[in-house]
Amino acid sequence: MKTMFTPLQIAGMEVKNRTFMAPMSLGYESQDGTVNEKMEAYWLRRAEGGVGCIIVDATSVDPSVPYLGNTLCFRSEESIQKYKHFTDKVHQYGCKIIPQITHPGPESVSAFYGVAPVASSVYPNSMGQMTRELAIEELPGIVDLYVKASLDAQRAGFDGIELHCAHAYMLLGSFLSPLRNKRTDAYGGSLLNRARLLFEVIDGIKEACGKDFPIILRMSGSEKDPQGNTLEDMKRLIPYLEKHGVDCFEISGGTQYERCNKIIPCHGEAEFTNLEEAKAIKSVATKPVITVGKILDARLAEDVLDAGEVDGVVIGRALLAEPDFVKKAEEARYDEIAPCAACGVGCVGEQTKRHPATCVINPIAGRELEFEFTQAEDIKNIVVVGAGIGGLAAARILAKRGHHVLVLEKEKKAGGQLNLACRPPFKQEISKWVVYLLNECARYGVEIRYETEATSAMIEELRPQIVILATGAKPFLLPIEGKETMVLANDVLNGDVNIPSGNVAIIGGGMVGMETAEYILHHARGNASVTLIEMMDTIGQGMVPNNLVPTMKRFKQEGVQMITSAKVKSIQEGTITVETKQGEIQYSGFTHVICAAGSTSWNPLYEEVKDKQETYVIGDANGVAQALEAVRAAYELGYKL
Repeated sequence: MKTMFTPLQIAGMEVKNRTFMAPMSLGYESQDGTVNEKMEAYWLRRAEGGVGCIIVDATSVDPSVPYLGNTLCFRSEESIQKYKHFTDKVHQYGCKIIPQITHPGPESVSAFYGVAPVASSVYPNSMGQMTRELAIEELPGIVDLYVKASLDAQRAGFDGIELHCAHAYMLLGSFLSPLRNKRTDAYGGSLLNRARLLFEVIDGIKEACGKDFPIILRMSGSEKDPQGNTLEDMKRLIPYLEKHGVDCFEISGGTQYERCNKIIPCHGEAEFTNLEEAKAIKSVATKPVITVGKILDARLAEDVLDAGEVDGVVIGRALLAEPDFVKKAEEARYDEIAPCAACGVGCVGEQTKRHPATCVINPIAGRELEFEFTQAEDIKNIVVVGAGIGGLAAARILAKRGHHVLVLEKEKKAGGQLNLACRPPFKQEISKWVVYLLNECARYGVEIRYETEATSAMIEELRPQIVILATGAKPFLLPIEGKETMVLANDVLNGDVNIPSGNVAIIGGGMVGMETAEYILHHARGNASVTLIEMMDTIGQGMVPNNLVPTMKRFKQEGVQMITSAKVKSIQEGTITVETKQGEIQYSGFTHVICAAGSTSWNPLYEEVKDKQETYVIGDANGVAQALEAVRAAYELGYKL
């Protein structure tokens, strides 16, 4: 590593290396807008892991205008002192820290309290609520709020601030983007008029906080929408922004409403999503340019930095997966970095359910206070049955703590359901989890015996003190007339059933059904069409929006038919009879029918071994769910034993 671990100067702030932690709203905030113990432990763990500068989550300039419920803010003199106590702790690691200063504006949840969220113009916000256009005489007060919040941040020991004006989102983004700004006064119309409020905010902050107090501007290099700001627009704006006092540009991309998968890029989006825009902006900027967006691989990040394409990298979800990402990169311990697979399940998906965010491969994220690693005092012999993600995760943490662990796997290779999950288009990244866990198990001395189907007699002969059953699940075959003519989605995905062409019906419009549809269309070697039949009211229930949105767009392009609220009653000679609210309907002409109707737990050993050894059941064997729940259960058990 060369460039990544050289200092970067941004105004009066010297960052020890070229890595920044991206702001991510994760649902850890306190009601009073301060950093609680949970958040503090989460951020301090990343500071300990070597990141150069932490960018704190969205911090509202107006305590009465929350962003996502419990929003960070400087509510009082007491809160400023609490923040100072926190920033002092971060600085002990040689890490800089800045808040992302913003007025939530149209994205405020104030409408739930009877106050219309304010914006550049009137339009429905991300929650479908109508905004109120700010009057021109209200804007000086908005500027004052930004200035006060920046001064408060300075007094609280922060090393600078980040201003959010990206994604046609929140107040400054709303003013800057032609997608949202429909004003006909001095703050609307042309690019420079739309940037006027931003210029005034920057001027006010610089005057109050001094020229050495750095301002990093988060902006969309392109809004990636034909109606939005283009890269050329942003390039033209750079000299003006520098003249007003921006010290560094953080280049993101997309818009929150129309292009959410570009802001938090998941499956199907390229790594370094915004690199080309960042390079173009660096070509016209005299200040440092850093970029964010699916930066997952430390070696790729170093290549980009060595080439001088950007001055720094802003890492988000990869630091959820691996808090020691930076430290391990510096020490060239690449295989030990727990990989982000860009799935969005724990970080985005849990937030959509109003749960605190977490991470599939690192369920300790946000729970640092609950999981203090210690070596086991009573070393035990443990047998794990099943080398899926749950079994491997359990084996890893148990062996790391000092236990002797043997894994029995009936197949020729590890991975379980992940071997199928990574096969559809855009899902290959999931395979990184298996590669990582196998490397870790080898590093900690876990023995894995393949092509070994565990029996109670075999386990008894091994004389373990503890048995962990992670035997997974079996696909569920609908008990309907004509079921013998169906094939299972699993058999299609694993290559046992080949469907190179034809008119295909898939029963089940959940994640597996959708992935099977994409797999068939991608591998078609002739004319292929797909119809999804789902008994629920919507397709893709439970999928992360950042994956669902692009998948539905691809389905539209491919002509995938989607039938919802339809319960399959029978299959006969290519005709499927379904029950709907309007009565029975028949769909005919299918050459293949695939069942993707879910799974059932597979746990044949529990009753036979539970009275002979201390036995635990985790993952799908205990209850069908996602990899997130399997790894979480593995960690909770692994830290307990």
